Amino acid sequence: MSMARTLWDDRGVTSFIQASEATVVVPPGIALPLSITGSLPVGDADVGALGPSEIVEAKFRLEYSEALGRYEIASFGLDRGAAATEITGVLWRTVRVHSIVRTAIELGLPSWAQAIARARFRRRDGVLRNPPEFSPSDPDGLLLAALAYRVAEITGENPALAVAETLGLKQRTATNWITRSREAGYLTSTEHEAAARRIARDLGDRMPLGDRPRTEEEEIVFRALMVETMRSRSELEARWRRTTDGND
Repeated sequence: MSMARTLWDDRGVTSFIQASEATVVVPPGIALPLSITGSLPVGDADVGALGPSEIVEAKFRLEYSEALGRYEIASFGLDRGAAATEITGVLWRTVRVHSIVRTAIELGLPSWAQAIARARFRRRDGVLRNPPEFSPSDPDGLLLAALAYRVAEITGENPALAVAETLGLKQRTATNWITRSREAGYLTSTEHEAAARRIARDLGDRMPLGDRPRTEEEEIVFRALMVETMRSRSELEARWRRTTDGND
């Protein structure tokens, strides 16, 4: 069994990411699907050999590894669809596989946890409104450090860099925060979901979805959604025309 995940509620529903109903809860209290399957429309930002207006479809299956603490790519392929470019070895060398599947993993996170990744990139790019400030002994700051660490680990990124960018710290200082967070139990216990949701909600309030500018990462997800929306609309219109023609 699987369930479709939403992107962000006020932008509509995506139908191209399927997260398994079977989950595993990881510290500090994030419920992750054991597998994620689906497809995403991607352009030249993630496949360098494509032309500016060309779109291909990436199809994949990801499986969570408790031993590694992240998702592994179980399968990955490309379908050129209506694009004129042939899928060759030369094209494959320009595919940013990690960037594509990272988008899928972020969409597979619980909706409240997606705010953690978004806040990181917005703060890094200087577009997070009134970013929160914490002292090294602040429990909320240490929990946020743990959340940033785990989301980055889950998506296959540098956890220490993620903590630094989320909290506005130097990377060396972020390492000290990670140590404190671990000592406080935030990286070893799964009992902190309620507090984690509260922190994520506060971050979400600091970055309304209609705000501009978006970060590069948000733009990639947004473009994927827009392409999927247009494709779904075209398919609905084609079915309507076939039905209408059949009734004439």
